[in-house]
Amino acid sequence: MAKWTRDEFLLVMNLYTKLRYGQFNYRNAEVINLAKLIGKTPGAVAFKLVHLSRQDPKHKDRVKGLSNPGKNAIEMYNEFTNNWDEMLYQSEVLLAKYQNKNVEDISLNQNEIQEIKNDILDGKEGKYIQRTVKARVNQSLFRKVVINNYSNSCTICNLNIQNLLVASHILKWSENEEHRLNPTNGLCLCNIHDRAFELGYIAIDTKYSILVSKELKQVKEQETFASLFGRHENKSIILPDKFYPNIDFLESHLNTTFRG
Repeated sequence: MAKWTRDEFLLVMNLYTKLRYGQFNYRNAEVINLAKLIGKTPGAVAFKLVHLSRQDPKHKDRVKGLSNPGKNAIEMYNEFTNNWDEMLYQSEVLLAKYQNKNVEDISLNQNEIQEIKNDILDGKEGKYIQRTVKARVNQSLFRKVVINNYSNSCTICNLNIQNLLVASHILKWSENEEHRLNPTNGLCLCNIHDRAFELGYIAIDTKYSILVSKELKQVKEQETFASLFGRHENKSIILPDKFYPNIDFLESHLNTTFRG
């Protein structure tokens, strides 16, 4: 049996970020598609996905019988977790290459692609276009990974309308470049809870319980407050499938942003 290459592991890790645990099986369409691309069986790809799951600190005991996931699986998982910003993009570029496409074609919607084409027509420099493509692909990837990780629902209220969901950052995008694409820095929130979290009206403590600021409790419309916020106070968030929110990041938000 041919040894797995680094590129093949990179592509499996790319898929790992986008699938939920229940989808790590040889019948899954995305598993089948990747297997065809890299010349492996769907069963082999599914097995590697499970191997990678053993590296998740929250779920390493979830899968039994895989005490030795293999050196390559460990190294690839660690590469990603130590450098999400580059590794996730690199894996998406590689996936596009295997499909004989440009990375923007597999990662962006038609409106975003058209905006890039307009920049080209306007004579924008090549380096500017490259930076723009990378930034937009990364934003798209982060949203896809985070929202899928929370089963396409707000982690606070369970709203599952796609157009009203946001891949929110715990540590602010503008202030923490190192963790912009780190899925443990992401929360799937509906628009109103995203804005409330960003402004510090709500927070999540290190035990994943929802906190509501005293300031927010002073609103006149108590019925609205109870519906949107009060009924969630001190309850646990709906936990993600993997990539649990980083406790240090949550604590930082509590200390720097939460209104108390």
